[in-house]
Amino acid sequence: MKEIKAYIRPEQVDDVILALEKEGVPGMTIIDVYALAEWTDPRRARFSTKYVGKYSRVVKIELICPAADVETMIEAIRSAARTGHPGDGKIF
Repeated sequence: MKEIKAYIRPEQVDDVILALEKEGVPGMTIIDVYALAEWTDPRRARFSTKYVGKYSRVVKIELICPAADVETMIEAIRSAARTGHPGDGKIF
């Protein structure tokens, strides 16, 4: 079994969930988070003294799948989350 973590735009979460369900994922964890990273969407970045820098609201998706299904799940996330703009997210 392998764990996949993806950080995506909040407005893409429904599409990603549907794509993963279509691939047979029985469940996943969805978490609202704030990302402090270079890869966040520069148009949505906010400055914060609390976080000491720029941050963006993103959604973290965590799921467990058989090792043989990892590439299929990653491609489902990538296809559903892609907008073509900076800040589309990261998959680990």
